[in-house]
Amino acid sequence: MKMLQLKNWLAVGAALLLTATASRVLADDQPATTTPAAKPEMSTYTGTVAAVDPNEHVLSVKGWLLHKSFNLGGGCAYTLLDKPTATATDLRPGEKVEVSYQNVHGVLIASRVEQQPMQYEGMVKAIDPEKHTLTLRRSPGEKELRIPDDCKIVLRDQRTGTVADIRTGDHVTVTYETPDGKAVARQIAQTSQEFAGTLTAIDLGEKTLKAKSFFDTKKFNVADNCAIVINGKPNGQLSDLRPDARFVFSYDEISGVNVVNRIAPADAPANASTPATPMAAN
Repeated sequence: MKMLQLKNWLAVGAALLLTATASRVLADDQPATTTPAAKPEMSTYTGTVAAVDPNEHVLSVKGWLLHKSFNLGGGCAYTLLDKPTATATDLRPGEKVEVSYQNVHGVLIASRVEQQPMQYEGMVKAIDPEKHTLTLRRSPGEKELRIPDDCKIVLRDQRTGTVADIRTGDHVTVTYETPDGKAVARQIAQTSQEFAGTLTAIDLGEKTLKAKSFFDTKKFNVADNCAIVINGKPNGQLSDLRPDARFVFSYDEISGVNVVNRIAPADAPANASTPATPMAAN
């Protein structure tokens, strides 16, 4: 009986040994499996273009505190304000951009470069076509910008104009870049509306005006820095205006209130006016 039990145990042990050996052989025959490496997360960095080398596929961007150098991937997409589908050769120093990139073991690889708008909005204090400069009055101070020959001028109703169409007192939005750290205008857009009519009333105390055209009458609140063109110079006073004279009022409508920022005689050139006599408030 004992001999029979021993034989049975030996048989079970042999079977278990054969099973383990077969499992090991099958496992050895299976190809090794590895866990795929996780792709680096996408990050973004915003700054101004310091340098770009399309041949070497390298872009340097300056942020607030440091520079970052990016390798421009073969499938990198470029979007500029005036060119939705661009290339690396269209980038230029001074443009503000947002770079989408991956950090692969310390190597920054850009997959998208998108230009971000930099804008000043305010009233034109002075413009010098010969010196190619524009001085913009904006709270709390002023800003001077250089106007290159290829600066785009956008007039009201999206009409294309020239620097000569921009006048002192105009309210404008300037899109600019900062090559060499200095502001350079790339687009100047007039934002004010115009109303040509006859001055019918003026209140010096309340700083309001009323004017009428053939089909319309408007009331204007005079902005603190309103340019009133008298004798070709934008330094006139409200008291210099006289009723029954025709003027062109440049204004912005804010929540139904007309805020006038430039007043000039309607029958005079853009930078000229006729003499006027003082008058009292009504």
